[in-house]
Amino acid sequence: MKRLVESWIEAEKSRGNSLAAAIRRLNESRRMHVTHSRVSEWRRGIHAPSHVVLSYMLCRTLPWALGQVGLDVSAEQLNDLSGLFWQIRKQRDGRVFFELT
Repeated sequence: MKRLVESWIEAEKSRGNSLAAAIRRLNESRRMHVTHSRVSEWRRGIHAPSHVVLSYMLCRTLPWALGQVGLDVSAEQLNDLSGLFWQIRKQRDGRVFFELT
């Protein structure tokens, strides 16, 4: 899990997000209250993120990871790929929720 957490942080930085902004985005999108210290514990392997957080991190990290190995995928390809990993649901409030199945 530690490696996914580190990769998620790098993916967020590549989008111009600080760690604080990445945590804020996670909290807002998943209606959670993750703290900076909790992320630090994930990075050190003291605690593992929940399956909801892991799913979120993987979803946010996948496009960046593909780019890191030289694979440029279109938005359509990324959507198709996402459908192989996640059940994609639209919430009543308009938010899109990706859930590992």
